[in-house]
Amino acid sequence: MTGNPWSTRTRETRPNRTMVVLAVVLLALGLAVFTSTMSAAVSGERVTFVNLTGETIWIGSGVNADGSRPVGDLPKLEPGRSDTVVIPDGEEPAHWRGRFFARQRCGGESGSTFRCLVGDCGVYEDRCERTAEPVSLAEFNFDQKDQNAPWYNVSYVDAVSLAITIEAPGSSQPVVSGSCARWDCSGGQLLAACPEEYAVHDPQRGDRVNCVNPNRDGQTGYTAAIRAFGARAYAWSGHDRVTGNETVFNCAGCADFVVTFRSSGSAQHPPGPPQPVPTKPNTVRVPDPEQGSTFDLRGLAGKCVDVPNGVSADGAQLRLSDCHGGPGQLFSWGPNGSLVALGKCMDVAWASRDDGAKVQLAHCNGGPAQVWVAEGPALRNPTRTNASTFARRIPPTAHRCRSGNATPARPTSPGATPVAR
Repeated sequence: MTGNPWSTRTRETRPNRTMVVLAVVLLALGLAVFTSTMSAAVSGERVTFVNLTGETIWIGSGVNADGSRPVGDLPKLEPGRSDTVVIPDGEEPAHWRGRFFARQRCGGESGSTFRCLVGDCGVYEDRCERTAEPVSLAEFNFDQKDQNAPWYNVSYVDAVSLAITIEAPGSSQPVVSGSCARWDCSGGQLLAACPEEYAVHDPQRGDRVNCVNPNRDGQTGYTAAIRAFGARAYAWSGHDRVTGNETVFNCAGCADFVVTFRSSGSAQHPPGPPQPVPTKPNTVRVPDPEQGSTFDLRGLAGKCVDVPNGVSADGAQLRLSDCHGGPGQLFSWGPNGSLVALGKCMDVAWASRDDGAKVQLAHCNGGPAQVWVAEGPALRNPTRTNASTFARRIPPTAHRCRSGNATPARPTSPGATPVAR
């Protein structure tokens, strides 16, 4: 092979995105002239990357095996910074089909010892020499011969590492690719909601850095966790065949796109737990969340919801047991309607919607599987949009911490496990 196959790119300093919309105001003539990059067919489209992760990332890229030219001179982005690449589709085959992603926690000398913990794709800092390891993707199809192109989507088919959104300035699309319809996922909520068995941890820092899909072609606990948020992104390869899916977007003739990587942020959820209600038989009584008090959760026969042996570990399944007032039976209201014990949140495993789903302790992530409201005799996890349908519930009754036992309801045995109903 002769020549350099890697394309060069034009660097542009942010926040100025040139030619997205150029406005020239001629005050002397009282004339405003506006031009835009939207046209029937364009080449040399620009993709701007924004780093809102809180740590340095290195942009990676891959292309389809259809003549698309690889992109080189990829940027390294410090937190809060952005940079732009130009798509090399101006020559035959007049298209570019590929993907971009963020490489994380990289180090070493480029061309020799450079490696990344997440998204590693070779020894070069500014380009990829091989297919990346599983990671979140921003995928594009730029095609000068397709009047409806460009097409684009966010893909978590292989893994969730960072949250990604893709925006097309000036697009008429009412929603943003990669955003979530049900719950906020603009930070690290998707990664935090990953089932522990699929999570990848930084061996030095111990925190989660990736969540790898065990079956990219089918629905699993991994896909259930993503779908619970209503993510406008692929969760598995066949996601676009689901009725009503929001996976693929297009912006005919658009030439500018903004890809934003995020890993932290405050979750925004429905209002928190309800105010206290008068105590009646078979009703839930919860403390005022503003008081910051702790309480036990009581279920059948007055048994307390209990963390086995008081051990705070992700995935510890909750059970009903004799009340003893220990730390493993003391709960408090956390942010956004969560219930916290031993520094972890009460969680429906895998964000499951099934009867009998495991209720466990898990790292607090602000996700829908950790939201609880008190209704009648139950604590309910309200993840279904139809308020008349109880998606899943567990049957404890909430009380302030006090001495004495609740009136027995019906027999149960110590160690009985509460499940979602």
